[in-house]
Amino acid sequence: MTRRGKIRAFFKVLSEHLGIEFVRGEQSGERPKYPFLSYKILSSDAGKEQEAVKTSELIDDDKLKKTSIRESALIVSISFFSDEKMYETLIELAEKAYAWVDSLTGYEAAKKIGIGVSVESPVQDRTVFFETEYEYRFGFDIKIRDKAIYTEIVETIDIDQLVENLRN
Repeated sequence: MTRRGKIRAFFKVLSEHLGIEFVRGEQSGERPKYPFLSYKILSSDAGKEQEAVKTSELIDDDKLKKTSIRESALIVSISFFSDEKMYETLIELAEKAYAWVDSLTGYEAAKKIGIGVSVESPVQDRTVFFETEYEYRFGFDIKIRDKAIYTEIVETIDIDQLVENLRN
């Protein structure tokens, strides 16, 4: 599963737990009815979590399998949207999501998908004013950790044969 697929799978599980729809933030298309949650990738520090772990394995006499494993992380913003009538519900949804992400159940759900998730900020009021009315939002940020595995097969060189060919 791709990194994007893992993120979508995580938010699908979270939205099912909360009983609301989810969308990727700031995209065109129809929005779900209130309340709903959106996620937006704020930053990527791909490869900065740790140095790559590199291994080599001889497959046969003339091929070498080289593998590089690097942990990367994304900071993702989760926001819950509603109108004024559902203000209290919105706060409850954000707090329920926060508790789930920070729980053993959330940890196990993320692990099953193949990622690690941790809470990075408290629940915050993210309400915005649009010319004539407010859109009520609450949310928090999470860190999603993933491992990128790169593998390549390279041809080996028989040094003795090469030296002999150069001498002739």
